[in-house]
Amino acid sequence: MELPSLPNPTTAFPSDAAVDPPASIPSFRGETKSEKGKGNYRALSSWLISAGLVGALFVIDLLSPLGYVVCMLYALPVLLTRLIPDLRSTLIMAGATVSLTWVGAVLSPDAIARHDSTNRALATALLVGISWILVTQKQSTRHVQAAQQAMRESEERLRLFIEHAPVALAMFDRDMRYLAVSRRWIADYGLSDRDVIDHRHYELFPDVPDRWKDVHRRGLAGEIVREGEDRFEGADGSEQWLCWEVRPWQTGDGRVGGIIIFTENISERKRAEKVLLKNQKTLSNQQAQLQELTTKLLWAQEQERKRIARDLHDDFTQQLAALTIDLQRLSLQTSESGASYSSLLGQMGKKTEQLTTELQRLAHQLHPSLLEHVGLEAAIRECVDEFSTRTGLPTEIIVREVPAAIPLAQATCLYRILQESLQNVKKHAEATNILVRLLCTRNGLGICIHDDGRGFDQPEDAAPPKGLGLTSMAERVKTLRGTFHVKSKAGIGTEIHAWVPLAEVSSDR
Repeated sequence: MELPSLPNPTTAFPSDAAVDPPASIPSFRGETKSEKGKGNYRALSSWLISAGLVGALFVIDLLSPLGYVVCMLYALPVLLTRLIPDLRSTLIMAGATVSLTWVGAVLSPDAIARHDSTNRALATALLVGISWILVTQKQSTRHVQAAQQAMRESEERLRLFIEHAPVALAMFDRDMRYLAVSRRWIADYGLSDRDVIDHRHYELFPDVPDRWKDVHRRGLAGEIVREGEDRFEGADGSEQWLCWEVRPWQTGDGRVGGIIIFTENISERKRAEKVLLKNQKTLSNQQAQLQELTTKLLWAQEQERKRIARDLHDDFTQQLAALTIDLQRLSLQTSESGASYSSLLGQMGKKTEQLTTELQRLAHQLHPSLLEHVGLEAAIRECVDEFSTRTGLPTEIIVREVPAAIPLAQATCLYRILQESLQNVKKHAEATNILVRLLCTRNGLGICIHDDGRGFDQPEDAAPPKGLGLTSMAERVKTLRGTFHVKSKAGIGTEIHAWVPLAEVSSDR
């Protein structure tokens, strides 16, 4: 729904001091102290007059002979109790006058009156009838006053609710005339210096768009219309956002008497959401850049390892091999000539040969050529056999349905995880048995390394691994959009699971 342009939109609710209620807003108040005092004075005066009149009538009745219908005049003080709101006043006066009617018959002078008893019975009936009418009337008046008081209190509560509502709120009749407005509405729409009650909305805002008028008509037809976010331009050209609701209100006979419009300016919230969305997008871009940088860093690390391994194999290893051969040949010639230092040369040859073997093993660890030439399964088996031979730890390997062609990035990732895991087992686990499983699923490949070592207790919250080796393994798997997690418990052992997808991941870098 569109509402009139906000000349001075505010996002905070206006305080009581900031916006004075317009003079046109009705105020419902109860009875004042002066009015209550006047009522009490009238009641006291009526009591005194009634009591005096009753006393005078009783004296007259005593002095009058029997047969005179003086007791009928007791109706006058009973009627005067009508001016006293209290029910007891009428009941007390009725009881007193009826009693005095028959007391007067006993105490009056002895004059013969044939119909005196009948007259006094009629007077009693008259007094009782008048008293009953007055009591009924007072009860009805009391009910009416209670209903009026309840209505005034209800109107006062409604006025306070509407006036101090934290949203812009206005109540209209079927002709779109203002019946009540909130202070927020007055402030938001610049009506603080104008009387709005009984004025038509379209008179105050002649430029109301047709689509808003249509919403008003739908509300007057009994439909509840609401909008969570409605954008429009303010009078100064700024972007404004409203959430609003149009709700019909009904009269006592069930007909639609008009509509109530609720609006709230949510421009500040929308601006905050826009800033938050922008910051989230920036953060997402930074995370993507960091992920890309991590991927490139790991790939550059592998390339550097490959280069170093190639240099060690093609240069240093070859030179050491040639030096070993020369030393062995020199040792043989020296032995045939009987020179005393032939033993020393033989030892140097063995050390050189051992150094060559270590360099070859280092080159293989830096970059196993089996990954490129033979495949992941062969490289895994060769790594496990070499570890078992070197450490003496029984290591079992299980391989199931591993494809022959695996992208080099995925193969390298799983191979490095195996290397790091076996190195951790050797350093920390104190294990006696190790199980390595290489399994292929429908669209991915996973490796699991389990040991029966001492393990460790994991924190209850899923905190990232703290060790550098575990962090490196997790980052490797993350760059390939895989999953990595560690299961461990003190005294039970440790399991490391890594899974990388084979589909939708390119090995090209």
